[in-house]
Amino acid sequence: MTLFRSICGLLVVSAFLVGCAATEEASERRPAPRTPEGLTLAPDDSLVASVQLHAGTGENALPIVQMGEGLPLRLAFDLLAARGRPLSITFYHADRTWQRDLIPAEFMARFHRDDILEYRSSRSTNVEYTHYEYSFPNSTIEFRLSGNYILRVHESGNEDAVLFERAFFVTEQSVPVDLRIDNILVAGRQFSSLQPFLRFRPSDPTTGVFDYSVCFLRDALYREMRCTERPTLEASPDLIFYLEPRDTFVPLPVPYHLNLADARPGGRVERVDRGRIPWQVWIEPDLAELGGSTAAPFLNGQPRIRSAQGFRGEPDYEAEYVKVRLRLVPPSRQAASGRIGVVGSFSGWQPRSGNTLTWNAEEGWYEGDILVKEGEHEYRYVSGDPLMQRSLDTGMPQLENLFTALVYYDDIRLQTDRLLAVQGILTR
Repeated sequence: MTLFRSICGLLVVSAFLVGCAATEEASERRPAPRTPEGLTLAPDDSLVASVQLHAGTGENALPIVQMGEGLPLRLAFDLLAARGRPLSITFYHADRTWQRDLIPAEFMARFHRDDILEYRSSRSTNVEYTHYEYSFPNSTIEFRLSGNYILRVHESGNEDAVLFERAFFVTEQSVPVDLRIDNILVAGRQFSSLQPFLRFRPSDPTTGVFDYSVCFLRDALYREMRCTERPTLEASPDLIFYLEPRDTFVPLPVPYHLNLADARPGGRVERVDRGRIPWQVWIEPDLAELGGSTAAPFLNGQPRIRSAQGFRGEPDYEAEYVKVRLRLVPPSRQAASGRIGVVGSFSGWQPRSGNTLTWNAEEGWYEGDILVKEGEHEYRYVSGDPLMQRSLDTGMPQLENLFTALVYYDDIRLQTDRLLAVQGILTR
């Protein structure tokens, strides 16, 4: 229970900078970690905005719920429509590679679908929207099986009329685990790499050791999970899982921080035009080669709206949607080949058709507008041009990350993976 709450509350756990090497024999028989390529989520509908899914009241906490106890998950989102309507939510179980499996009766104790009836129109805002809230598990939704899950919000009674999908986890917390992150040097890399190292003892010594696997997650980037299926046995009866050096995590550049808790000039906000609907906000130009701001708070890849610094009132219903003008200055102010896009916590780190920039030859930068709710957000630029992407990736490395280890057991009786334990560690 203590281990689980440390993840939900983002308590700081010091990372051990201790090296560890497996035996050569074990390294040779361990396959390369597998990235779960099966995580495919339906794209957000154009009316969907500001989706949040987290444990408890901490907007930066990962969406992890413990079976039978622990903090419930809060789902909140807006529809850019003046009048709301009841919506439905449906739950799906998935194996560790995010392949949806099983029938509802196998993973839900009661129902696998519910209605979202708590919604409210925005109050005195220039851009009208409807805010929705939903908390689970509840009297209707109860999980009988641990594992990876996907929720789908859709029109009432029509599962195919999808508004958006999000991933979350249900854990048993049935075995204690020890997780650390090592800094290691890997040939050909500019900065030291981050190597997760996990050790645990199976609660049932009769189970096969190769029925266990471990996936490692950095921040809320689910599509970048890295899994390893073969433990080293040098500490038997304990099992040790880690990533080979070539598969370790390369430090990400510091993300760009967008603080719109109170849309006024100051900080990175150059100017604000409140005479437009929606309000127009100009952010100082971003330099591709420098990356984001090292002084920004750690948001764990998620938006912070209720607890954003500086906002007064009820942000769920009173915060404005503002049009933010972003400008990206490429190296030598030369245009790149291909498109430049923006992804961030405001879009679930998924590309959206409207979040692209256009080249301004006169100024020598890319520019474009995104519609964002007042609050705190993180974002990055993405490019199809390898040279441009390399410049974007060479900024100052992000030192603060939440690494999460997920321990799975391939249960042949259930024909799926159970999630035995989750442990997180915050590196600085």
